[in-house]
Amino acid sequence: MKRRKTLILCIDAGSHDYLTASDLPTIRELAKSGFYVHANAVIPSVTNVNNVSIATGTFPEKHGITTNYHVDRATGKGEFIEDNRFLLEPTLFETAKACKFADKAALFVTKQKLLRMLEAGTDIAIAAESPPSEYIRTVGPVEPIYSAEINWWLLRAVHAVLRTDDPDLVYCSTTDWVQHKYAPDDDVSQQHLEELDRIIGNIIADDPEREIYITADHGMLEKTTAIDPGRVLIEHDIPASSIPIIKDRYVAHHGNLGGAAYVFLEDGADITQAIQTLLNTPGIEEAYSAEDAARTFRLHRERIGDIFVLADKTTVFGELETVIEPTTVRSHGSRHESYVPIIGYNSPWTATDFEYNVDVGRLFLESLR
Repeated sequence: MKRRKTLILCIDAGSHDYLTASDLPTIRELAKSGFYVHANAVIPSVTNVNNVSIATGTFPEKHGITTNYHVDRATGKGEFIEDNRFLLEPTLFETAKACKFADKAALFVTKQKLLRMLEAGTDIAIAAESPPSEYIRTVGPVEPIYSAEINWWLLRAVHAVLRTDDPDLVYCSTTDWVQHKYAPDDDVSQQHLEELDRIIGNIIADDPEREIYITADHGMLEKTTAIDPGRVLIEHDIPASSIPIIKDRYVAHHGNLGGAAYVFLEDGADITQAIQTLLNTPGIEEAYSAEDAARTFRLHRERIGDIFVLADKTTVFGELETVIEPTTVRSHGSRHESYVPIIGYNSPWTATDFEYNVDVGRLFLESLR
């Protein structure tokens, strides 16, 4: 029986506008030979939520990761989600091993937090942010997390391991520092993607029959206004606080300003008035109770705030000193950054099988059963 080998690549913030603005002959050829789908990301459109969704083949209602920063409702204390303690579903690697699909599975990520979240079931797990010394000897010195070069190093590491260890299942996720800092038509953006495309071409040249999927966790847009939804409610005599879902330790990317937030009320009886107040605020496009948010976006009900808010195209949410302030930042998290490509090559499925980036993992899992 022919051995099936699968590579899943999540280009962080690798949305359609970035791909089309650059000269990417390898990705163009993959799409021509296979398919290119304009698909949906999971909302909130942030890194943790979408990478875990792809890498477990499930929505947050099942895997439990609804944010980058978890607030314990009982204690009010918050913590960064940077390991698998909150993960409720097995990874693709664990399932592939249990089904005897993969003798060897590998995970390559730029961010260390994703390594700790997703490494269960892997034989090889590498974060470019802090790689093992043997890979520095093999692949070369690694650049800082806030660089384009770190993603190039990561793809070169994938290529090196495919050549030497030839794992059956590989999941790779880059970081989006470049897209946070540069628009699609900027030279730095184009150079970043063009080099990734060149390395992907080298991978395919070594094994043209490998099954490959390229997708993204979210898009990226320029923002001009920042709002603190908690302060909005306090100004209307509704005691509340809010946490932007994008909140993590990589503040040089986005300053913890993103297009979605969870709002926590001191008194649940205020919820109807609070939702209406938020919806009446310019820049806030959508507001949902926890029940409605969980149902609409397939979120885990116990791991979100009392209210889920989404921003309009030019607005982000943050923990601010004032209710509203001007900003200059490229960021994500809202519905407007939730449209992503899926490119499939040597796939047993067709374009019509894919609606969400989650489907890359979901269909892979279904094929094992």
